[in-house]
Formats: sequence, structure tokens, C-alpha cells
Amino acid sequence: MSQVPSSQRPSSGGDGPGVMGAPRGRRGASVTLRPTVGADGQRAQSVGELMDPANRSLADALKIAYRLLLLAIGVMIVLFAFSGVQQVQVTEVGVREFLGRLETVNLEQGLRFSWPQPIGNILKVPTGDQTVELKEAFFPKLTPEEEKMLGEKGVQGLVAGGRDVLDPDTDGALLTGDGAIVHTRLRVTYRRTDGAQSLKSMSQDVDENAESMERRIVAAAVRRGVVHAAAGMTIDAIVANQAENGRPAFSDAAKAEAQRLLNEMHVGITLQEFAPQKTMPPRYVMQDFNAVQSAESQASEARQKAEGEARQALTKAAGDGAGLILAQIDRYDGLLAAGKTDEAAKTLEDIQTLMRYKRAMIDGKEVAVNITGDVSQMLSDAEQYRTGVVTRAQGDASAFKAKLGSFETNPKVFLTGEWSDAYTTFSRRDNVQIMLLPPGLERLVVQINRDPKIAQMIKEQQDTKEAQEVQELRNQQHTRDALQMGRPEAR
Repeated sequence: MSQVPSSQRPSSGGDGPGVMGAPRGRRGASVTLRPTVGADGQRAQSVGELMDPANRSLADALKIAYRLLLLAIGVMIVLFAFSGVQQVQVTEVGVREFLGRLETVNLEQGLRFSWPQPIGNILKVPTGDQTVELKEAFFPKLTPEEEKMLGEKGVQGLVAGGRDVLDPDTDGALLTGDGAIVHTRLRVTYRRTDGAQSLKSMSQDVDENAESMERRIVAAAVRRGVVHAAAGMTIDAIVANQAENGRPAFSDAAKAEAQRLLNEMHVGITLQEFAPQKTMPPRYVMQDFNAVQSAESQASEARQKAEGEARQALTKAAGDGAGLILAQIDRYDGLLAAGKTDEAAKTLEDIQTLMRYKRAMIDGKEVAVNITGDVSQMLSDAEQYRTGVVTRAQGDASAFKAKLGSFETNPKVFLTGEWSDAYTTFSRRDNVQIMLLPPGLERLVVQINRDPKIAQMIKEQQDTKEAQEVQELRNQQHTRDALQMGRPEAR
């Protein structure tokens, strides 16, 4: 196609009207498109034919861009869907949220899925130990030097000093059940054990200039528990943190009350460690208080030592059965003092039966004990002595009858044998020395000094033998006395 200039176009006449709307006397401009003939005489392509490749290229580019856009949208949808997957750590518990509602609680460690935000979310609640310290709530105000001394020496470093009055604006204190005043500092650790309740009940945001709501609630519950526990205990039990009159120790009672309050509030918090760090009476009377405690401690030690020695003596005397036998002895003494001799005799018989046979009927019940120790040994020695006395008596009687028969048969032979036995026994004594003289000697004077070593040895042997005999006689006498006292008819 070619464009023909207007100067070469034929006109419609010099005076005729021109193009519509053109001023008269002038010709209007126009464009006429004609097909162009090439040098070879062929007609060129049309405009539509020339525009087809460009349109196709543009359409292909638009299709590619559209497909890339769809792919990007798909990837974004997948990423959006998987944005709800979160990792719950070991020290956390997860809570799944859906459309503003808590759907699943207490999700454990691992990868957990939820709907992406804003449809859903996984809220993580830390479950590690948190610490709350109450340093000033129940403790007097201290100077920096006193704080340093308290850290180095403990409450004993505050013995010197203190005032006879307390300022309620600066000094904290507790009133005890016996009307005394006591000071304490506490360190409490807690843990979030129910993430859903923790999220529902308290805000997890922490103000930069203040404690979180959670820590304030825990501190308030602890203060109430401490006040409640101290109101029912004495100052001695609080300072020593020991159980008293069936009540638990101070820290246990305060922890239980604080935990009860937290449970009523449904905050999902469990107290772990509840430890009084510094507990002391008022500083003004601390020295006198320590003196009383020291005296009570010494008395307790002496009492425990005496009880230990008593248990040791009883165990040494009768073993495991000492307690039962001692109770029966006390009962026997009480019956005698009341003049109930028949019942006392029955109780004494039960004691003897227990010690001999380790089994007896007491108050209609059969009782067995394990008798060991000195009592068992004394009973064994007594039985052996009784058996030995009977055996020796029977032996002596048998020997006497045999000698009587020999004497009646031949008195001279019997006397000769008895004299020979007596002489042999006499000559074998340690303090006898025998000298043999030749027959027919009418007179012989011999002056011989005794060997001092032999004499000393003989004396030592005699002393040892006499001591043994005396000790044996004494043991036999004690055994006889015990047996005599053990018989009701002996009384």
C-alpha cells in the first residue's frame, strides 16, 4: 500500500465545492491507501497479514506471563497454607487457635500444623521454671552494708543492731500464731502446666517498667499463703521450718495455701520450689531468742543422747524383746504397788516364760519376742549351772555309793587307795616342794634358800586361781539370786 499526496490527486473542479466542511475555494486533505506493486509485478501483503506475527507474539507472551502468574499464585497459596506449621520446643506447650477460639491445647514438642493466620495460629506458652523472689515484703529494711553482711554471714550477721520499733512503710513482718513477729525472705519457682488456662486468664505481654500480670498474681498468692501459714504456727516452728502439732512445716503450709488460691483462679500455674531463704526473729531480740534456742537445742541433744543410750542398754540387755519385757516389768511393779499380788505373780510368770521360751500368752494373745543379749546369756548360764549342779550331785552320789561298796568289801585296800590319792593330790599342789631322803638316816639338816623366781611364779598362780574361784563363786551366787527372785514362792 502507498500513500498518494494530495497535489497529485484529481480534483472535482476548480469552482466546485470541496470536501465537506472545508472552506469554499480550498480542497480538503485526504488519504487513499492503495496496494503496492512490487518490482516483480506482484502485489504486496495486506495490513492484516502484516499484523498477524506481531499479534501472535504478543498473545504468546501474554500466555506465558499468565501461566507464570498462576504458578506464582499457586506457590504463594502453598506457602500460605504451610505457614501454619510451627515448631514447639521442649520447654514450651502449644495451643492451636482457630477463628479466635482455642481448639487444641497442650500440644507437645515437635512440628505442629494449624490454619495460617488470620484463620488460625499456634500459640506457644513457655513451660520452664520461672522465679519470684519476695525480699522486702516480710523483711526489715537494710542498709547496703547490712545486705552485704547478710549475704556473707547469714542472719547471724544481723544479730547486732536493729530497733525496738518497726516502720510499717519500710519494714515487712509476719504475725505468728503465738503473737510474735518474724521476718522472712522467700524464693519461689513456678511452672505453667496448663497453657490454655494461662492464655485465657492472663496476658503474656510484659511491661518494660513493671512485672508481668502473671508474676504479680503469683507473688500475691504467695504472700497470702505465707500470711495464712504464719498465723497458725509458733515462731519457733517458723524459724526452724518444722512441723508442729500435726500441721505441716511452714514452707509446706504456705505453698499449699498459695497453690489452692492459684487453682481457684484457674491460671494453669503450679508452684515447684517454695524455699524460705532468710528467716529470723526481730533483730532487737535476736540474741535472746538465739540463747533460748541454743539451750533447747542442747537439751534436745542431751535427751536424744540419753534415749540412745537407753535403747543401746536395753538392746544389749535383751535385744529386740527389751521393749515388751520392760513393759511387763513396769506392769509387774505397778501391780505390786497396788497390792494385787495374784496378778503380779501372773505377770512375773509371763516375764519368765517370755525370757525362757520367747513366747507367752499376754492379755489373751500369744506374743513372741526375740530375746538376745545379756539376758539370753544369763539365762543360758543359769541353765548350764543348774544342769551342772545336778550332774555333779549325781556324780558325787554315784562315787559315794561305789566307795561305800569298796569299803565294805575290803576296808584296808580302800583306805590305802584313798591315802595314795590324797598324797598324790597333795604332792601336785603348786606350793608343795618334795625332798627325798635316804632310808636309815636319823638326822639331816639342810638349809636351802627358795628360788625367788619359782616362789614368785607360784604366788602368781595362786593369786590367779583364787581370783578365778572367787569370780566363779560370785557368778554362781548371782545366778542363784536371780533364780530365787524369779520364783513367786521365794517372795
